[in-house]
Amino acid sequence: MIKIFSGADRERFPQDFDQMFRARAAIFKDRLGWEVDVENGLEIDRYDRCDDTVYLVSSDADGHLTGSLRLLPTTGDTMLRHEFSDFFDEPVDVESPTAWECTRFCVHPPRHGARAEAMRTVSSDLLIGLCGLCLDSGIEHIVGLYDERMTRIYQRIGWTPDPLAESRSHRGHLIVGLWEATPHALDRMQSLSTRSRVLPLRQAA
Repeated sequence: MIKIFSGADRERFPQDFDQMFRARAAIFKDRLGWEVDVENGLEIDRYDRCDDTVYLVSSDADGHLTGSLRLLPTTGDTMLRHEFSDFFDEPVDVESPTAWECTRFCVHPPRHGARAEAMRTVSSDLLIGLCGLCLDSGIEHIVGLYDERMTRIYQRIGWTPDPLAESRSHRGHLIVGLWEATPHALDRMQSLSTRSRVLPLRQAA
């Protein structure tokens, strides 16, 4: 299940936000070792304190969040324009009312099953939800910074970004990508997602 929140919804849905911020701390701080601010087990930055920040989250049948991402309009402050600006030799800036920045893409620590399986399934759910949100909202492009190792996952899901720039070597192999939101991209992801979930059942039979 996909749910969409804004920063203004935090008091209405405290448990969802708590799960999301705790998962971000577990992934970005504890597992990846990023320099992020964590307080009381929650990873929150200045963008999370804005009412117009948009969040898209996926949840399981029990209502437990399985993944989340954050969207910022590129006409305002973005991490690419500020926090990530020194990652690249030349400035990389995208500014358009129909382009939004995706940050804090996070597959939450799974409660059941292997992490690799959760990574593929939850990433697919999030990207399908994101593309659908874009089409419903008039957003034409998503821009975001991602690790090069995610490229194969995006290919398997069916929505591969166009690379705009690559980071300096000492930062690791980070890429700024631009995803185009189209009905074709959504149809392809939905088809691949259905096939990947039905095939194991057929094989087991």
